[in-house]
Amino acid sequence: MNKKLQFINQFNKSILKKYKKGQNKKILALTSIGLFFVFSSFYSPINQIVESSFSKLYKHWKNEYSANNIKSSYLPSNYLPKNLLPSSPLDDQLIDGRFTIGYGNKSILFGYPYSFSTSHFVLQSNGKYASNNPNLTQTRALKGVLISAMEEKTDLTFVSKVIYTYDNLLITQTLEPVGSDLEDLENTSKGNYYKIEYEIENQSDASRDVEFTLLLDAKIDQDDMCKLSANGSHIKMGRKFENNKMPLHFAFYNGDLQARLVTKHKNVTTPDVAYVGQWAYLTNILKLDQQEIGTYTDDSAIMLRWSAKSLRKGQTRTFRVFYGVPKGKKGISLQHHQPKKTAQITLYFDANKSELSAEEETRLQKFIGAKRWKAALVEGYTDAKGTEHINLELSKDRISQVSYALQMFGLKYEKILHKSHGEFFAINDEITRGKGEQKDRKVVVTVWK
Repeated sequence: MNKKLQFINQFNKSILKKYKKGQNKKILALTSIGLFFVFSSFYSPINQIVESSFSKLYKHWKNEYSANNIKSSYLPSNYLPKNLLPSSPLDDQLIDGRFTIGYGNKSILFGYPYSFSTSHFVLQSNGKYASNNPNLTQTRALKGVLISAMEEKTDLTFVSKVIYTYDNLLITQTLEPVGSDLEDLENTSKGNYYKIEYEIENQSDASRDVEFTLLLDAKIDQDDMCKLSANGSHIKMGRKFENNKMPLHFAFYNGDLQARLVTKHKNVTTPDVAYVGQWAYLTNILKLDQQEIGTYTDDSAIMLRWSAKSLRKGQTRTFRVFYGVPKGKKGISLQHHQPKKTAQITLYFDANKSELSAEEETRLQKFIGAKRWKAALVEGYTDAKGTEHINLELSKDRISQVSYALQMFGLKYEKILHKSHGEFFAINDEITRGKGEQKDRKVVVTVWK
């Protein structure tokens, strides 16, 4: 399949446009020469900062994409991870690299088909934490450079790399479709799985103890609480698998649609630990061992952890799993987390009530206004009074009320994502439990263009 490597860079887009319109080879040659000189001007100070890392990275890109007839001259000299440079004008062109995956028009990770993701990774280096989820506390928020191979004449991204740096570590996230046998494909639009890979290289003179965690928030079609299995046998939420008890694969399914996560295979880096449970519980991995999870959950997710190992200077460590539809024929698709012009409103409810008051409905209507929002995320919460089961259902009812109001104000149902939390995030200690804190009885609506 003929692909062109595209970068999120306005100057580079203009080069591609001229190239596609059949401009003569002189323009392309002059552009290549210009980029070479600009690159040369940046190379020396960058190499002083990260030693030989960029040289290796550039050779890696060049070797990998030359086989696909991708012009190396399209590499802009300043298209580097932000913290490799003293200063950078690319703040709005860097992304956090979170992603969501779909099969046809159906979701197999939360957020699809919109550019919204609730999956992320957390990296620990010598006791310091970083994550590509900027909402996590006690972690350094990472942004990186997106490199994507796109199918010609479409907006679909099939292969992507995001390059990050942290604590003198070079982190490369690779997302690439593969077949049902987990081998590379020529026709990437018909992939059964996505290879999810992270390569970490130590660029420091000192050793680094590196631990890596990956959280995947499963959602099968419209079902955020999908059924679970390990090696084909049904399992319940709240399970932990370690070392030699790690199954070959986990599956999340609803009806005929099944998404499978392959955790043992010759092409896989088998994790040391896998937790299967509620997304809200697993998302805050730094406090996982201190948290208590209830028996009633409603948001299927899985967290994979590779234990800490020492990396000497120049050494690399790779983490790789596969997630997709094993018997699919339609092909799977990828979306990166890039909601723009985000706005948010919090709506409050009376105790034990799901009806949206006239005052809150008016606030919501003014908030939505006449703008054409691309999509909305509606999250439901309750206070800590009552049972977990009742509170979860109450949060669902509140979501339904707000979702209906959003549709009345012009937002289509299929553009609304739902997430029910019940009392999980409520103030829930011995002093405040049962007092029904008003601020916990809410629905939070996030919209973006």
